[in-house]
Amino acid sequence: MKKLIILFIVLFNNYLFAQTNLVKNPSFEDYITCPHMTSLVSAANYWSAIVDTSWLADSNWIYNGVRSTIIHSDANCYPDYCNTCDNFTLDPSGFATVPVGDFWNHYPRTGNGMMFVAMYADLGTGYSYRYYLQGRLTQTLTAGQAYCVSFYVVNTHYSGNGCNHIGAYFDDGSIDTTTECGYVHTEYMPQVYTDSIITDTTNWTKIEGSFVANGTEKFITIGNFFDNAHTSLLPSNAHGAALHAAYLIDDVSVTATSAVASAGPDKVIPPGGDSVLIGTGTGYLPCYWYANGVLIDSNVAGIKVKPLTTTHYVIELNICGHSYDTVVVYVWKAGVNNPAPLTALQLYPNPTTGNLTIEGAAGCSVVIYDMVGRVQNCYGMYSCRGSAGLTMTGIHTITCNKETIDISNLQKGIYIVEVVYEDGERVRRRVVKE
Repeated sequence: MKKLIILFIVLFNNYLFAQTNLVKNPSFEDYITCPHMTSLVSAANYWSAIVDTSWLADSNWIYNGVRSTIIHSDANCYPDYCNTCDNFTLDPSGFATVPVGDFWNHYPRTGNGMMFVAMYADLGTGYSYRYYLQGRLTQTLTAGQAYCVSFYVVNTHYSGNGCNHIGAYFDDGSIDTTTECGYVHTEYMPQVYTDSIITDTTNWTKIEGSFVANGTEKFITIGNFFDNAHTSLLPSNAHGAALHAAYLIDDVSVTATSAVASAGPDKVIPPGGDSVLIGTGTGYLPCYWYANGVLIDSNVAGIKVKPLTTTHYVIELNICGHSYDTVVVYVWKAGVNNPAPLTALQLYPNPTTGNLTIEGAAGCSVVIYDMVGRVQNCYGMYSCRGSAGLTMTGIHTITCNKETIDISNLQKGIYIVEVVYEDGERVRRRVVKE
């Protein structure tokens, strides 16, 4: 009973912290209105400047909220939202156009939207300013739970420099108590930030780190919370603005570090069937998708597939480390109404430390793959029928209806056991090697 309780707790925790990106609109695809001028950060659903902290921004907060209360209500206060929906007809000034804008010359890392955020600016008049980009989380973070935070930045041609200390601060929204959103907010210490000076104006750079939540956090604010004296610069663009460092932001993720990859349940495509959705959800997720060991997609929680034959797909979740999960899409031949192999096959014990017994695999062949589709053990692609007493690889004697194979040579981890039936149908099962 005690083992069953422990197993339930483990499964419940894995379900509770499954692969879920807790950032709303994490790659800025969803917008209220297509941006057509500078500083329309709140045109992107669930995003705003720090003085706009309000759940009203989730639905109809189109413009810059409480502008009349802001001391610095010009462009030295708000991030800029840019999206490929804009064009020079809508915005001749180029403030929000993609890929060529007034301050950038770049496509989004994924999708159609991105944000422009000034991380450092010294006007030489005793006044320095920063932009702060604030987003909403889908739920308040759990106290004591560790979370992995990641987002991508690329330096812009507007910048004469790159800077360090780009980071993310989490709180309950009280950061907006100030109306001076253009000032440097050194009173807040970001839970995650980078010490590296990022000067790359071509490639997106990933900023990643983890922290333990106190249970009040429901907003993420991205920016530089260090003053000029504690911010380091390096030249990045000889034609950029002196003493300025501004970046494009895309693909923001906040995920529990205990989260595990989830490819979703196995699917069946009947004869003449259409594509099916695999994975768990939609939208941006830091992950990679493989089919038979070949990378086919990335950065999305779920994808549509339409294989011609039964295919094994693997998702690799990349959040402060890597985890894997697999899903099989079975494509049944015309005239096959009862997918018996899918229900008849049994593998045990699972987990196993060495021996693995396979039942319901008469007339079959067996291959074992790792989680990215590489063959680990191939048991001769043997046919069980009439093969009693046949020894494969000198390890075990193979019988027909109840096969025992030795996988003690494999390292600890999760593997895929593929059983191929004589009619060509393939069934795959996940097996844990301890």
